Amino acid sequence: MRAHLTSLFIAALVGCASTQPAPAGDGDAAKAPVTDAAKAAGKAAAAKIPDFTLETVDGERFTLSEHVGQEVIVMSFWATWCQPCLAELPHLDALYQQEKDNGLLVVAVSMDEPTSQAEVAPTVARLGLTMPVVLDTEQRAVALYNRSRNAPMTVVIDKGGQVVRASAGYNPGDEEHLAEEVRGLLAQ
Repeated sequence: MRAHLTSLFIAALVGCASTQPAPAGDGDAAKAPVTDAAKAAGKAAAAKIPDFTLETVDGERFTLSEHVGQEVIVMSFWATWCQPCLAELPHLDALYQQEKDNGLLVVAVSMDEPTSQAEVAPTVARLGLTMPVVLDTEQRAVALYNRSRNAPMTVVIDKGGQVVRASAGYNPGDEEHLAEEVRGLLAQ
């Protein structure tokens, strides 16, 4: 009985991953200049994907559709009370730092409710995060991309505005697979 409860507890902490593999990219593909047609395609992609606008911990406004079609987007749904989230966030921030100049945007979506929202900014500072961190206290983004309220939950959107991955949970080493997937998408 104790072993069964321990297994359930570990499963709850880690989450259950359900990933959709991303299409493989051509790592040698040359980057094409952004043309008016590419910008129009980006706007069309942004029109198809569910949009939201939230405030960042810095008090700025973040609107998803302003980035869809322009960048590969990784959204990480997390909370201050989630230990696997806190373990994953520094890896996501490192990936963001490595690839942001190549067209990657990583956004940390805090699912903290108003009662724990005051802990978000200190947690971001303690972890030294540089990626955008948005506050989803009204669960707007969660309702669109993480209805089961998994924490952590990673959603990857390609430059065409398609969700190519939605996976729950975090295990050490997952960041390596995500980085490989993201780099393939960036090369497309």
